[in-house]
Amino acid sequence: MYLHKTQDVTICPARYNDTHWVYADNNFRRAKFTGASIRLLAVLAAMLAMLLFVGFGCEGEKQADNKADEFEIDKSFERGPLTVHIKVDKAKISIADTIRLRLEAATDQGYEVEMPAVAQFLAGENHFGILDYLRLTDKLTDEGGLLVQREFRLEPFVSGTYAVPELKFVFREKTDNAGVAGTAGAADDTGTDGNTGQAQDEQEDKDKNYELLTEKIPVEVTSLLDEDRSNLTIADIKNVAVMPSRFPTWWIWAVGAVVIAAGAVVVGTVLLKRRKTKQVRIMKAAHELAYERLRKLAGDDLITAGKVKEFYERISDILRWYIEHRFQLKAPERTTEEFLQEIKGTGVLNDEQKEMLRKFLGHCDLVKFALYGPTKTEIQGTFDLTKGFVEATRITEKQVDITEQVHANVEQRQLRIA
Repeated sequence: MYLHKTQDVTICPARYNDTHWVYADNNFRRAKFTGASIRLLAVLAAMLAMLLFVGFGCEGEKQADNKADEFEIDKSFERGPLTVHIKVDKAKISIADTIRLRLEAATDQGYEVEMPAVAQFLAGENHFGILDYLRLTDKLTDEGGLLVQREFRLEPFVSGTYAVPELKFVFREKTDNAGVAGTAGAADDTGTDGNTGQAQDEQEDKDKNYELLTEKIPVEVTSLLDEDRSNLTIADIKNVAVMPSRFPTWWIWAVGAVVIAAGAVVVGTVLLKRRKTKQVRIMKAAHELAYERLRKLAGDDLITAGKVKEFYERISDILRWYIEHRFQLKAPERTTEEFLQEIKGTGVLNDEQKEMLRKFLGHCDLVKFALYGPTKTEIQGTFDLTKGFVEATRITEKQVDITEQVHANVEQRQLRIA
């Protein structure tokens, strides 16, 4: 079945066997294509694709040409095998705009070029700053040379007439060519010609750097203000605007004053009561406090519960605190080594008492830190040694202020009752 030529015919891609669906005249209908018809459609599709490709290619070339025409300024500089183009897209901009600066350096075959450090040259003028940088792909020229391109986006700092500074391009003959020339010179040095001096001169010329210095390119930067800036005036600061109040605020001040007065009365009452109440300090002799703690330690029966380390920690603290209260030696804050070193130079303890403390503290450290397991005899001896040291050195005059401790114990009992 052949298709007739109709208006607005669309061939759907769905295919079942050799049958295709054709949309024409606001309706779908079936049509069968022969092999010749299918080949004809394939050829038409290929031609359409080629036309689209060529069209897009031409459009791309037009866009490239338009992009090349975007530069208002294009200055050319030449020296020997180097040709440089300095391009600026706009010769006049506002302070809010930016300019595109493109550097193009084309060298002959066998030479290489070193592009200028634009940031350093701009820093000397201090009129433009680099906002963006683009390293374009190097290209081969029609003569076989190399085209190196760099593009910068610059922003002005202030308005006025400024210039893109002079830029220095450095070019030289490629080193591989110099090496070949040097080899040839060495061959001549051993050959029949004997032109050694000429070969050395040529080598020095090939190693030499050459410079090309461009000219300044003026760019005008206009201000966003009016041209007649001499008549500009700065408006004075307006007064503070008073927001209209929807309700009176006097009652807020009244409530605040009442609260402040009540707070002052409460604070004054508390301070007055503190003045009238004189706190009685509770004092206890140092040896009585140590005996009390030893009785508490014995009553806890830590050894039976297997808490040997805790027993030694507590009995060591009892003796250390007694020494501080009795002799004003900072035993609890120091290590055993530091404490024994301190009592060597003091005369409040005799040599026998110092030796007793050395053995006692060393034995406690073995149990606390070296996991030493003492015997029952050693445990009882430690307890008796502590009690005997307190008994031998006690005096009634050494009193300890235990007021805070008593108050803390009372508060704890009250909490337990509650």
